[in-house]
Amino acid sequence: MSLNQLFSLTRRSFQTIQAAMNTIGQNVANANTDGYARRRVTLQAVNLRDAGLYTALPPRTATGMGVSVATYERLRDHLLDVAAWDARASLGASDEETRIYQVLESLLAADSDTGLPALLNEFWNRWADLANQPTDTGVREALRGQAQTLIDTFRRLARDLDTLTAQTTDALRDAVDQANSLLEELATLNVTIRTARQKGNPDLVAEDRRDELVHKLAELLPVQVQTLEDGTYQLTVNGMTLVQGDQVMPLTLDLSGSTPTLTFGTTGVAFQATEGQDGRIGAQLRMLTQALPDVRQRLDTLAATLVTEINSRHASGYGLDGLGGRAFFDPAGTTAATIALSADVLADSRSIAASGDPTAPGDNSVALQIASLRDALLFNGGTETAETYAINLAGRIGTAAQDATGRLERSRATIDHLEALQQGIMGVSLDEELTNMIRFQQAYAATARVLDTARTMMDTLLNL
Repeated sequence: MSLNQLFSLTRRSFQTIQAAMNTIGQNVANANTDGYARRRVTLQAVNLRDAGLYTALPPRTATGMGVSVATYERLRDHLLDVAAWDARASLGASDEETRIYQVLESLLAADSDTGLPALLNEFWNRWADLANQPTDTGVREALRGQAQTLIDTFRRLARDLDTLTAQTTDALRDAVDQANSLLEELATLNVTIRTARQKGNPDLVAEDRRDELVHKLAELLPVQVQTLEDGTYQLTVNGMTLVQGDQVMPLTLDLSGSTPTLTFGTTGVAFQATEGQDGRIGAQLRMLTQALPDVRQRLDTLAATLVTEINSRHASGYGLDGLGGRAFFDPAGTTAATIALSADVLADSRSIAASGDPTAPGDNSVALQIASLRDALLFNGGTETAETYAINLAGRIGTAAQDATGRLERSRATIDHLEALQQGIMGVSLDEELTNMIRFQQAYAATARVLDTARTMMDTLLNL
């Protein structure tokens, strides 16, 4: 090896050590940066052939030309990322379900004194009181007041359901907008990453950013990720490609109908996914198209049945004024939002029909018929009374809330475990970086000694 080759060797060594120290500095600086995957430099020996200096050499001649950077890589386990993205879809779905079901559970409150079961019980009790004292105006006032309280509760529940539906619709709209924004940015990063790799200088910061965006997107949608040969990501949902290269197929949300629909771009293909694994957007869609309308329909059924059954019996009776054929509830109000007392009952509690005989105000036959509706199996195919129907409605929501909470806890535990494993690979250890820094610092000092010796040898040669 000539002295010139020795100078070239030390120069290459300095450059390689500098690259390694820059990597260490980058890792240390980003030790607490979320989403940062630590970098690693892999070194390799260089010989004359690698350096393009190969010529015929005498036997036993040194051919080494020092060291160079073999790879500059970002440490991350893609399989762990895929597992975490799948778990995040479950997390997003269960989190949204838990939020909505807990609100519904608090609204229905079966075990509360202000819940529908308790109010229905008091409502039937007031009819029983009227049957016991059919001519007592105070009892009639109490019945009318209890009926109005029940009506107010139905209407409050209807308003609260409207509010919850509107809030969930707004949340769905925002989530779809966020997903589309993430898709656009991911497509832009694909271009950046592909261009950088083609130039032989990977943009690892862009790759970190891309993985963080996929983390966010995976909580919204059950996204599948495939890494292509050029280093870019191809993202699919339900077999539909949303991002490939710089091409994006956005989600299209239609809120013009009675229930929202979500399709892929202009294809008309509806978004569908496994329940509980469909991300926050999927859960919001299910709540708006299934859970919330089901609760509303059951409340309307309860209100309509009460109006129909009580009015049919009430119309056959007579009030204290001897008049009959009047409704207790307004016949036009057959939903939870529109149920109301009739104008006659609102105007005068004496018009409440307890007697089946217009000449016998003390008769209680009609009041007894209405009071007996407490035990009538009018709901769910003739298997439930009004109270049990209301209790089972609240119980169904409570069970759903409990199931969603359990899935949420399991999803969080899974993600915490996977992220701990991933952090063991991509996380920065300051102790390890300090060790590497000392190692390369000593290598730098040794290389400087070699260079100094080579310079001394060159001075000696020139002074001959």
